[in-house]
Amino acid sequence: MAYGTPVIRCSRAKRALESGWGASVSDAEIAERFGQPEQAPARWSGQHSRDLVGLLTGRSTRPGGRGLLVVDLDMPYPDTQPLEGRWADCWSGTDVLEMHAREAGEPYPETYRVLTPSIGKVARGEQLYFLQPEDGPLIGCATGAGAAAHAPYELTAPHLGPMVDVRGAGGYVIAVGCHVGDRAYERVSPPGLGPQPVPGWLLELLRVGEAAPVRPVARPVVRQMPTGSRAERYAVAALQGAADDLSALGVGDHRRDRTFAAAARLAELSETAPHILTEEAVREQLLAAALAAGIKGGVQQAEKCIRNGWTRGLRTMGGAA
Repeated sequence: MAYGTPVIRCSRAKRALESGWGASVSDAEIAERFGQPEQAPARWSGQHSRDLVGLLTGRSTRPGGRGLLVVDLDMPYPDTQPLEGRWADCWSGTDVLEMHAREAGEPYPETYRVLTPSIGKVARGEQLYFLQPEDGPLIGCATGAGAAAHAPYELTAPHLGPMVDVRGAGGYVIAVGCHVGDRAYERVSPPGLGPQPVPGWLLELLRVGEAAPVRPVARPVVRQMPTGSRAERYAVAALQGAADDLSALGVGDHRRDRTFAAAARLAELSETAPHILTEEAVREQLLAAALAAGIKGGVQQAEKCIRNGWTRGLRTMGGAA
């Protein structure tokens, strides 16, 4: 737990296996549940001994600390089409960030740097670890070059470009030393060089168009998500898969209808693992995913779609019985 960073268990597919760590949960609760070093051996024992370690970004157990901000620079797959327009001279996420640095007249950032496994890609990607800014709103999460994703709390992270992801408050990254396939997350920065403050030019890019504070989401009930039985494993996978699919949607993908449908489907499955697929857990995951997808109408519309979908799913389940 270097740098006071809380940790969660993740699957070999890099999906979170524990819930209750979203940005609507207080720092104190995060620290108590995921930030106690003495608890780690028990959490990664038995059937969980091979789980990956996820670092919660934008969180810290240190007094006054604000946690990490990670810029994830991806590499293309062999059959990826060349980038166009503004990004035509860029081949990878690293090229995109280098272009931003050149345009700002600044050097490429020197900070804690990690090579990622990048299975199936033409080369390994990299992650740049920074410290969240000491003042102002926390930086949140964004993926690729899509429309800015607003979170259900007072933060946002504008998109920096294709093949560049931002992981701040409300997100996580896999820790150095973890293996995906036969490759590991490997630190390649000089010894003794830790995460540095976000350079001013990069912070300006990340804070362009910051959203005004929106209504905080009520904190969901924190529940452990066991993965022992087949039904439990299926329920965890269904919830995580629905959130992943929803968060990847963009303009024209009928985000409201898809949010409604995801909630309805999970409600139909809830009877098989009622302690996992609770209304609170489904709402927490789908709300964050719908907002990450940029659902029109924001928090209010997303909550309405989830609520109505959940009700419809329960009604359908009852009718089927």
